[in-house]
Amino acid sequence: MHLNLNLLINRVIVLVAVLLTGTSMASDTKLQVVTELSPPYQTLMQNEVSGTATEIVKSLLSESGLTPTINMYPWARAYEKAISEPNTLIYSIAKSDKRNKLFHWLLPVAHYKLGLVALSARQDLHHTPLKELENFSLAVQRNDISHQWAIENGLEEGKQLIICSDIGCSWKLLVNKKVDFIVESPELIAGMLAQYKLPTNAAKYVTAIPELAITGYLAANINIENSILEKLQSAIKSHSH
Repeated sequence: MHLNLNLLINRVIVLVAVLLTGTSMASDTKLQVVTELSPPYQTLMQNEVSGTATEIVKSLLSESGLTPTINMYPWARAYEKAISEPNTLIYSIAKSDKRNKLFHWLLPVAHYKLGLVALSARQDLHHTPLKELENFSLAVQRNDISHQWAIENGLEEGKQLIICSDIGCSWKLLVNKKVDFIVESPELIAGMLAQYKLPTNAAKYVTAIPELAITGYLAANINIENSILEKLQSAIKSHSH
């Protein structure tokens, strides 16, 4: 009787271990998609991520037979998840030498012409040359392409540069007159101003940054499972024909 009871207990332990292992594996293989707020490309409507870029992503996922969660985070957090959690997709992300080897670049979903944006009331900030930017304050998002550009052009954190976790933080600093400029694309200005219930002419596009005329992509963590990557690439290939 004791032998049978011990045998039963051992079998239960083995079964629980198998179930726990299976749960862990299922969790590891779960696909997620991360993005940031950037209307009209990525918006949040009634707690659902939407927008023009999101619709492209959702269409691709549907054609791939994949049903992942899509979550919106501050850019710094979204980027960190995308580089550290294998089965993760991110959009809209720009290519750079630093990023190229970190991702599989799947599909263009947006196009940006990033430049300096200031409050319209600032009449002194009119066609400010980029070479004079060291004389002004600028807010950018951590690990964003504009952050990399600012560093490469000699701006220093704590001097001219204020680092934010997301674009909303940068806009708050601008709206509250804490910085002279942020970096934004002209078609995004009205949508962001609407977030703060401000008129569409409350901010102005001052100076284009030629190096930041970029394409935003849907990209996958470089270590994404091959089976998931193949489904995505197959759907992209079939859609291009």
